[in-house]
Amino acid sequence: MNKNQSMGLRKIQFIIFLIVPLVNFGVNFFLPSPFDDDDRVLIQPAGYAFAIWGPIFLGMIFYSWFQLQPTRVESRHLRKATHSGIAAGLASIAFVPVSYMDIQWLSFIIIVWHLIALILLFVALRQQVQLETYSKTSWYYLPTQVYLGWICAATAISVALTLTEAGISPSMETQIIFTVAIIGVLTFLGAFMAQQRGLIVPLVFIWALIALIAENGQYAPIKYASVGSIIALASVAGYKLVKGQRLSY
Repeated sequence: MNKNQSMGLRKIQFIIFLIVPLVNFGVNFFLPSPFDDDDRVLIQPAGYAFAIWGPIFLGMIFYSWFQLQPTRVESRHLRKATHSGIAAGLASIAFVPVSYMDIQWLSFIIIVWHLIALILLFVALRQQVQLETYSKTSWYYLPTQVYLGWICAATAISVALTLTEAGISPSMETQIIFTVAIIGVLTFLGAFMAQQRGLIVPLVFIWALIALIAENGQYAPIKYASVGSIIALASVAGYKLVKGQRLSY
């Protein structure tokens, strides 16, 4: 792929991320929310947590604009990042009509598509940032980690909703155990991502866990597991920052 073709793909990526918020937010002016009648699951945080989509969409516009600048260092990592970014943007657009179908397993597939694309994007950018000469490159890449962190949390919610739609209705005690287990997985994942120069991811998990306490803090195991996870993730992130690691890549 020559330089002009690579730039053409990055232009497509920018256009897609301009369309993403128009589709995701614009539909609310014409149709009611497709999530109001969803079953409630204990891993689901308070509604205000989903406001993070606004900064994510805006951040991805800035990110994709930055990738258009002629100072970007052309490489196979940049091309992989562009392909992955396009895939993530298309997944976000596709999720809107699917959410109105009220078919949780199909929504789950879109979430997994999202997740895979963002993991590949993270891996590519982690390599690309080492080639870049502009000192603030990592700040423009930061929104991609917010996006990845939130989709990781959304995957857990989607799993629970899909199981519920499939007719799996465990007792409250089992649901609490499942939720605590997911919190444990997110804690491990957040600590792992901090080790991979992805410090933003555990911070996004902290945001989600605070909202989870607000929504389901009346269940003591969920509350205390969330508090423990927040302390652990904050400690890991704080330690890395003190050691001089950047927030983003």
